Amino acid sequence: MKNIVDEKINFLQRQVRNKDYALKKPHAHEKNEMYYLEKGSTEYFIGNEIYILDEGDFIFVPKRVYHKNIYHSDFAERLLFVFDDDFVGEDYSHILGDLCKDKLVKIPQNQQYRIKNILNAIEHENKQKCSNYEKMMKLYFKQLLIEIDRLRIRKKVTKFTESQIIVQNCAKFISQNYGSELSLDILAKRFAVSSGYLSKLFKKNTGLGINEYINISRVSEAEKKLEQGGKSITEIASECGFNDSNYFASVFKKIKGITPKKYSLQNKNG
Repeated sequence: MKNIVDEKINFLQRQVRNKDYALKKPHAHEKNEMYYLEKGSTEYFIGNEIYILDEGDFIFVPKRVYHKNIYHSDFAERLLFVFDDDFVGEDYSHILGDLCKDKLVKIPQNQQYRIKNILNAIEHENKQKCSNYEKMMKLYFKQLLIEIDRLRIRKKVTKFTESQIIVQNCAKFISQNYGSELSLDILAKRFAVSSGYLSKLFKKNTGLGINEYINISRVSEAEKKLEQGGKSITEIASECGFNDSNYFASVFKKIKGITPKKYSLQNKNG
């Protein structure tokens, strides 16, 4: 089961979804994604957090971060942007850094027209495809990032249900304690709920079983450590909560589609 998606996709896509649409599994991409929800409402699980989107909101999904969304409305329409880290250059890296930290972007209602004007311009270029249209789309996208940075509401209050709070706290605990002993029973005891209830709750809100999420969190950290270099695969496996390096290699390959050793070699060569 390889959940890293690296399909070829255009920079811009308009997508229509409804509440019956659902990805079978949370997944990650090798490129960044940014969504603008034009109509409808949806819930996103990204990394270890839950986000509730309303019309006019943006959500940023960094590359290699697992995510899944659930649509609450009968009809939802969104614009999707897909781009590399270096797509807009170093001058905009601080904005992308802010988006990585605070992924949900809400724009004041009285400023939405400024955002929509830019989005319309990008779509117009994409549709007409006049000379140098790709460069124009890139310039408009840079303008969009600047406006998002200027206009976004910095103080936001999201009202979560009790079940969403439990799931989010559980996911954060797992991702922050990936090197410790973790299991469904241990987590259920910590959050004072039954194992069966936590299992169903977590699966419903994230699309993942507890053990799947534990392994994804551990492999994600192992991936960073392999890229940094300087440690053996056995050391990295142990630091990431795997007592058996062979089992670590098996889980890593299942999730990433490549063995830790090959991943490390490719990173060094890259």
